[in-house]
Amino acid sequence: MDSNIRKLVALFMVLFLALVLNLTYQQVVSSKAVAENNSNPRKLMREYGIQRGNILAADGQTVLARSVPIEGAIKYQREYPGGEAYSQVVGYDSPQFGRAGLESQYNDALLGKGQAQDLLRDLFETSTRGYDLLTTLNPTVQEAAVNALGERRGAVVAITPDTGAILAMASWPTYDSSAVASQAKDAKGNLLAEAAKAAYDQDSYSPLLNRATMGLYPPGSSFKVVNASAGLDSGTVNPLDVLDCTGAYEIGGHTFGDRVHGSVDMLAALTVSCNNYFSHSAVTETARVLVDYAQRFGLNSNLPIDYPAVATSSIPQASQMDQTELAATGIGQGRLLLTPLQLCMIGSAIANDGREMVPHFMKEVRDAQGNILERFNAKLWRQVISASTAGQVLNMMISVVENGTGQAAGIPGYVVAGKTGTAEPGNGKPNHAWFLGIAPADNPQVVVAVVIENSGGTGGEDAAPVARKVMSALLGVK
Repeated sequence: MDSNIRKLVALFMVLFLALVLNLTYQQVVSSKAVAENNSNPRKLMREYGIQRGNILAADGQTVLARSVPIEGAIKYQREYPGGEAYSQVVGYDSPQFGRAGLESQYNDALLGKGQAQDLLRDLFETSTRGYDLLTTLNPTVQEAAVNALGERRGAVVAITPDTGAILAMASWPTYDSSAVASQAKDAKGNLLAEAAKAAYDQDSYSPLLNRATMGLYPPGSSFKVVNASAGLDSGTVNPLDVLDCTGAYEIGGHTFGDRVHGSVDMLAALTVSCNNYFSHSAVTETARVLVDYAQRFGLNSNLPIDYPAVATSSIPQASQMDQTELAATGIGQGRLLLTPLQLCMIGSAIANDGREMVPHFMKEVRDAQGNILERFNAKLWRQVISASTAGQVLNMMISVVENGTGQAAGIPGYVVAGKTGTAEPGNGKPNHAWFLGIAPADNPQVVVAVVIENSGGTGGEDAAPVARKVMSALLGVK
């Protein structure tokens, strides 16, 4: 009898323990997943009952995004005082369409979550004011980038090479973040944002696409800085060796055409952007070396950036290229595709003794009282090439601006380095114009990458003047 009672008690204890464990799981583990599910209307109402933190430019004064109270179930609406100049970077926060850009990347911080000291508070959901995001964006440089690009499809990126801080990022066409986030309705009760978002979605020029991070283009001759870096750093190309450029050359059974440049070494070839020389140098290096160095610079990799929409720049694997494609790849054509952000990072490595820093938008996260909760410290991503190689390529890029195809990027009183690019997209479409600029070249403070989509002109004619204006803005040159 006693034995049966003990067995029954043991059974009840096991069942009780199972019940406790199940309730604990539901309340602690499962409840969090349910609460965070985007389909949960309570989650939506809870988040829009919080005054999101501000997004600020690097000066701490220029407000790029803020929340204002409105009437209704949704307590706050997002406003974007920075307007279309910042929309591609800042993105939007909308109860109907979700989030994009920095609004998405730093959603937790803007809602006042994610800090260690918030753990206990988050359990009780008492947050009513989010944290502010102080970005690296420089209003003067951003304005210059937007104005210089104008209403031409393309993008501009500016980076501080020794820290990876993104000073400016412009893309056109763009859109109005406030129009997407607005909760205003027309006389019939229709949400105005619905029409705005639908118009952007249907626009054939894709204004919601950030071309700086998502636009993939053949880089043309701007890629020659990677080709030169690979040849020098690997020791496979002697920069003093001379090639006789006759204007037409055959590699792998394919005849390429170019201007006649005569006898050129690497310096002269980069200065005048000789395709003949760099096609031959790519073949001399071999596909294995060129692809290896392109990947060191970041191609075929996910970039470590605090931004949610970044395309991967790509180069075919060495085993997939014959001599003809290798020659084309060496001059930035073939199946090679880069984003403007990637080219800017390549230039930053050259400007920073061969070191590629982690690119970032976040400078600090602050609470409503201005206390710093988190600060971004500059981080090395990878040592791409030696400092000696970087210095040699930088000096060649100075010659491009002083004596060659990039003279339109020159700034009086400053030493500027650069590389032009005129890329053929194929299918009978006009050329893309590229420029990669570094200023001042003797003490680099900014690297700028510009692409103008289907401009039909050259990088020196169309993109270099844009880069000059952006670099001048940082240097305070009128």
